Amino acid sequence: MTIDVDSLRKQLCSAFCEDVRVTARKDSVRVSLPLVARDGDHHTVYLSRGDGGWRISDMGTTFMRLSYESDLNSILSGPRGRLFQQIIGESGVNENDGELFVEVPADGLLRGLFSLGQCASRIEDLGLWSRPRVESTFRDDLRSILHEIIGQAEVAEDYIVPGIEDAELYPVDFSIKKIGRPLYLFGVNTPDRARISTIVMQHLIQQNHDFDSFVVCSDFFSLPKADGARLMNAANDMVHSLDNVADLRRKLHHRIA
Repeated sequence: MTIDVDSLRKQLCSAFCEDVRVTARKDSVRVSLPLVARDGDHHTVYLSRGDGGWRISDMGTTFMRLSYESDLNSILSGPRGRLFQQIIGESGVNENDGELFVEVPADGLLRGLFSLGQCASRIEDLGLWSRPRVESTFRDDLRSILHEIIGQAEVAEDYIVPGIEDAELYPVDFSIKKIGRPLYLFGVNTPDRARISTIVMQHLIQQNHDFDSFVVCSDFFSLPKADGARLMNAANDMVHSLDNVADLRRKLHHRIA
């Protein structure tokens, strides 16, 4: 079967053009791209004249969409933060205070439009990583946030409490160095982790060990009711979601003050 390439090219160009909506604004042009975001709306960019070409911007709409379902601080830290930097680097896109933009010469408009649209789509997918069902990066994210808030030198991971019977069977996720009684932090992103953390805290209590306990959940309200209740009874303090970085920072500073 012979394919008429010229005819196919014209057909594709016509189809793409039909899906592009261009609207004049006071100081720019609004372009709706044939790329659909996760909320069902088309990605939209804004064109303005730049130095010898075009400046193409999303006007912060990509980050706005992300903020509806995730804490942006957590999105831009840890493994997700590194992936974000990789995405904009590969796309040739710039980011400034939540705005994604690219500057292209006059003959590079089409390439710039699709570069920014593809970049926005990839960045928006980072929001999927923060959902409770995605568990693989929770520990890495928690570690990165603790290092940022407290400092890497002040955090000991998989800590074995000295002077405790069978201590190696009851490791603490993170021990935070502080004056006075120690602070032990537990990361909980599954029902199993909730049960294990509760068992560790209860064992230390039974051994008459004097300590403060702090639990950080990926999503406390997704835990089975009984597991959540036992966890709350054992812990001194808790943050219900790792996305609540501001609450985690405030409560940690209060504990180590």
